[in-house]
Amino acid sequence: MVMWTIYRKLKNISATVLLIGNLALADFLILLSLPIWIYTFAVNKWIFGVFFCKVLVYVIYSNLYASVFLITLLSIERFLAVSRPFDLQRWTRQRVFQKITIFIWIVAAVFGIHSLPFYNPKQSRDPFQCILHEYTSDTQKVIFLLLETFLMFLVPFCIIFICYTYLWRKLREMKFVSKHKSDKIIVLVVVTFVICWIPLHIFNIMDIISVFLDICSLKAIVNIGGDICGALVFINSCMNPVLYFYYAFKLKRPTTIKRLNMLFENIGEIETEKQSEINGNTTVSTHIDSIPTVDMDIQMA
Repeated sequence: MVMWTIYRKLKNISATVLLIGNLALADFLILLSLPIWIYTFAVNKWIFGVFFCKVLVYVIYSNLYASVFLITLLSIERFLAVSRPFDLQRWTRQRVFQKITIFIWIVAAVFGIHSLPFYNPKQSRDPFQCILHEYTSDTQKVIFLLLETFLMFLVPFCIIFICYTYLWRKLREMKFVSKHKSDKIIVLVVVTFVICWIPLHIFNIMDIISVFLDICSLKAIVNIGGDICGALVFINSCMNPVLYFYYAFKLKRPTTIKRLNMLFENIGEIETEKQSEINGNTTVSTHIDSIPTVDMDIQMA
């Protein structure tokens, strides 16, 4: 419904709304696989064969990469809205973010391939399961885990942290700060991402340590914790649509579609308001109930 509202109902799609729409698509594709995993865990058996095991894992990994990269790009876009508002407007008109989004999906599709050699239906004591296959060497395992942690968390987290630290400092200096509910969605999406992904990569690091130190008790903890943290990743994909609907229902509109429509329109409109507020050489637009809009052009000396 989020995707339908964005691409069918909105006339002007801002960069922020475009990224949220693609993020919703990535979350949706991840959640499509959830019933299969629930059924597999319930019957404790993988019945769908080797090919479907690899396809399902590939879909999950490629869309997880897309989700992480889109959240990172969303943070960069928010950073540009404050630091380079005119460049952001020009790039939006030139469809730069559409091109970057397409590139992200291509990169995510390529990066998802690295998981294919390691996932196979495997039998140990119980029936076949679509699980992570044993690595051919400890070096291969360490490289896989480091690559996953570096690309899916460390680099994105650093970029997100830098962007939002700058935003926080800049917004504190601003005299008038818009307090739209739609702003909170972007922050909560990022915060939810960090909370849900940190545990998984902590256990990845613990797994790497267990390889070098060969501690059996640590390996046992990693095996149990890894499954729990993997579930958190699915929860992250579930949470984003919940956030959209929660804030949409706080808006005074009679139907869900109209509420979502208004929510995403607010996200697009707020960019113009913020950009006019950031620099003294921008066009300042003040919208106050019962007071006419005043436009002032301030020329820098």
